[in-house]
Amino acid sequence: MHVIEQSGRRVAGPGRVWLRLGGEGAPPPEARLSVRGYFSRRPAYRNLHLSRPGEWGLNVKSRALMVPVGAAPGRGLRLLAGLRQWLLRPVDEAEGPGALLARALVFGDARRVPPEWRTGLRRAGLSHLLAVSGLHVGLLLAGFWWIFGALSGRLAWAGAVSILLLYGCLVGARPSFLRAAVMALLVFLSMALERPPQALNSLCAALILILAFDPDAGADLGFQLSFLATAGILVLAPRLLDQWRRASVGAPAFWPATAWSEASKAPAGPPHPVKVALAATFAAQLATLPITAVEMGLLTPLSPLFNLAFVPLTALVLGFSVVWVGLAAVASTPVLSAAAGPCARAVQTILDLLSLPFASLAHLPPGSWLAQPVSVDGTAALALAIWLGVLASGLRRAVWGLALVLACNPAAPEDEPVLAMLDTGQGEAVLLRSGERGPVILVDGGGFRRGNFAEAVLLQALAAEGIHRIDLAILSHGDSDHCRGLLELTWYLRIERLWAVPVELRDGCGGALAGRLRGRVRGVGRGHADRVGAWSLEVLHPAPDRPDGGNSASMVVRACAGGSCVLLTGDLDLMGERELLARARRDGIPLRSDVLKVAHHGSRTSTGAGLLAAVEPRLGLVSAGRRNPYGHPSPEVVARMERRGVRVLRTDLHGRIEVRFRRDGSGTPRPVLRVAAWPRGRPG
Repeated sequence: MHVIEQSGRRVAGPGRVWLRLGGEGAPPPEARLSVRGYFSRRPAYRNLHLSRPGEWGLNVKSRALMVPVGAAPGRGLRLLAGLRQWLLRPVDEAEGPGALLARALVFGDARRVPPEWRTGLRRAGLSHLLAVSGLHVGLLLAGFWWIFGALSGRLAWAGAVSILLLYGCLVGARPSFLRAAVMALLVFLSMALERPPQALNSLCAALILILAFDPDAGADLGFQLSFLATAGILVLAPRLLDQWRRASVGAPAFWPATAWSEASKAPAGPPHPVKVALAATFAAQLATLPITAVEMGLLTPLSPLFNLAFVPLTALVLGFSVVWVGLAAVASTPVLSAAAGPCARAVQTILDLLSLPFASLAHLPPGSWLAQPVSVDGTAALALAIWLGVLASGLRRAVWGLALVLACNPAAPEDEPVLAMLDTGQGEAVLLRSGERGPVILVDGGGFRRGNFAEAVLLQALAAEGIHRIDLAILSHGDSDHCRGLLELTWYLRIERLWAVPVELRDGCGGALAGRLRGRVRGVGRGHADRVGAWSLEVLHPAPDRPDGGNSASMVVRACAGGSCVLLTGDLDLMGERELLARARRDGIPLRSDVLKVAHHGSRTSTGAGLLAAVEPRLGLVSAGRRNPYGHPSPEVVARMERRGVRVLRTDLHGRIEVRFRRDGSGTPRPVLRVAAWPRGRPG
């Protein structure tokens, strides 16, 4: 039971809240804590695909804002906390990739796993390997049974239950672990009662028990995936094996199982272990597909094959990790360090070698063969669920027919130039397209300072637009709210070319982006021009040899298509605007544009009266986050534009903004701008 108050009023939130503590370390294991912080979560982003809101979190800047209240923790809690710290201390002090992997696999703490590793695992459909789940429970119980299996039945069961509960106290009540642990305990109970264990019954009982004690667990994504994957293995995998066995003897897939067994003269021996493993991984992926396609927006077609190779490898790494953690903890005591230290170092060397395949996943090139971004709504998810049911029934013709219906798109493609400003919160990303099948230009890509913006928002937003490749990316400057999304996007989509100011490519996010796109990066500056599809692009600012960066050196690009122009100003400030205006007057550079991308999210330090007078825009587009702490866009800037008759559209109010460029029916050269902006609360 908890009460959440913010600014003197109660805040409506979920029953489960994450505590985000500034600095290193975990909160003390007190029975009750009085915590002061800021209660928030990442909002949904309103593009053609409405993204999933983030988890609720209580942001605490300092451990001093957590005060223990009530009774001190009991002796049991103190012993468990001491045991966890004793086991973790040598792991945290060790260096090398094996130690990072051991911490994630043994303790379920993947925060120190390199981001590129986690991205590689997600692209291969292997993220579940870092979750404490049935693999951990099975290996733990198998190891215990191998060592103490000679004990009497009841004593061995009691020991197995005790070690399982102890491990649960060390790793915490994680959804996947709870599911596996409850199923294992129910199997022990059935064996004690001399009843044959039924895995599917145990799964259903575990679901009922966990939801009875914690109804909010049903909304947890990890909980849903864990139960669906297990159900797929138990229900779909045998059906898949049965179909494969029929195919191996040439029997039709729609034959009943009894008729097939009578017609087939092949001996009904046990299936090959590789087929069993492949059926299990494929069934788990099919069962979780309606959830992963909607919530994660990513299809991983090679996931069954990757699982076939990496699940046994993970089991091997987990076994060595448990041994190494134990040896390292023992070696931390002065008395036993001489004996256990060399053994711990030898096992750690083995772990470092075994971790190389996990690191290699980060180096796989992006492509639809590895990970395909998708944008799927609830209706399509229901169609996917029906597809799974048809697939399980073995009616191949119905499967192919449904797949054909899902693949068809009867809508005629649009060929007119389009600008779309995506809702990226307090960031920026602008799409320029030459029709739905023409080249794609992406100007900036939004981004978080922490977390993966591409996975959370950008990938599904682009997939909803039908975009699976970027022909040209333009980086206005290297701030994280413009650059990080582009950098993360390179793991999933191919970017053919990148333009950036040379100074931004030296270090920071821009330097990392140049390293990822080696050979496809061009440093550009004032005077550079090119044509991409229907769009003519010209860089107006800054000079290519400018030595300093910052907002005053933000790239300004004028893009024209069909007689209409857009001025893209990045985060240009008033100082940069004065430089741009002076150069334009001296060299006769035209600035007039029908659409102005308002600089720096509408900050009051940008978009001065001089720039508005030179550009004479009809439409001003502002990219800003809802309820952002900076007050963007500034009321002064909005009022300044409205006084000049500029219509202002804002992503914080309208979500995704779309501008289509059309000439009117009389053929006059003045283009007609068709604007579509999603009003507040609509996903588009």
